[in-house]
Amino acid sequence: MNELLPALTGFSIGMAALLALAFATVWRGLALPWTATFAGYAMLAGLAFTAWQHLGLARLDPAAVPPRAYGVGLFLQSFAFYMLLRGLLRPDDAPHRGEALMLVGVIALATLTPPAWAIPLSLTMGAGFAMHLAVLLYRLRATRRWFRIELPVVALFGAMGMIVAVTGWLTPERVDWARYALIYATQIALGFALVGWLLWVVPDLVNKTREAVAASYAQSTLGKIDVDHALERLRRLFEDEHVYRDETLSLAKLAGLVELSPHQLSELINTRFGIGFSRYVRQQRVAAARRMLIDEPRASILSVGLSVGFGSQSTFYVAFKDEVGVVPGEYRKRQLEKSSAG
Repeated sequence: MNELLPALTGFSIGMAALLALAFATVWRGLALPWTATFAGYAMLAGLAFTAWQHLGLARLDPAAVPPRAYGVGLFLQSFAFYMLLRGLLRPDDAPHRGEALMLVGVIALATLTPPAWAIPLSLTMGAGFAMHLAVLLYRLRATRRWFRIELPVVALFGAMGMIVAVTGWLTPERVDWARYALIYATQIALGFALVGWLLWVVPDLVNKTREAVAASYAQSTLGKIDVDHALERLRRLFEDEHVYRDETLSLAKLAGLVELSPHQLSELINTRFGIGFSRYVRQQRVAAARRMLIDEPRASILSVGLSVGFGSQSTFYVAFKDEVGVVPGEYRKRQLEKSSAG
């Protein structure tokens, strides 16, 4: 036991340093809330500090209580772990209400809890955080193919936290400090090993998870509708009924025709076509104008623009050049020259 504990401590501190380096380099450009980024460094620092403290805890007298700094570190590292993964598993524009209040509450709990109670309370809190993270991860099941690996790992973290929490409740009456330190040091080392293995198996884990989060939350309001039916209805409206010809076509008006709410239609277009409503309608109008410029060579440029839904010649010219790269007249000239040459 005397040789194993220092080895586990060294491994954990080394892994914390490596992950901090990766967080500062490989994932530096990751779009995480600043609170989550700060929490990542705080969690790694807290775990390294806790691992180091176990060397001293193993020598405690059975009747002694752990240093207050050790208990405070447990509370803060558990909260930092939660905030890091919570930031990873939520969309960028999610509200952050309550986070500051949560931090104040955790700090108050950490400083007011008697040292003898700090270990079981902080680790029980950490296990609860892990369970909530598992619920957030479960939401990604439809958009994340590695869900079957990630969820068990997060659940395992929660189970490991409960094991240490139970051990903490039994220390020092039934479990001496040396055994507690070894059990917790083993859990920390195992946790680092699991994270390292997961990043090895899924090297783009962080980026793919963020993509899954964006897709999952963007589709959330579409969960109770027939998306395929809505897309087919949208296609018929533009290709068969030519709704783009309506100069006053709005998101609300089109949503009524598709039988969706404006928000649902906006998300449908964004998630399936990668553009907003206005750009989608503009593309449909320009595509119709391109066909008309060739099929009706005697039609004026202005009449073509007005017939496909543009309100003026200037807006037609700007939109057409943005989408095609040339103005309508030049496009028609080039296409007709190609036809004549062929």
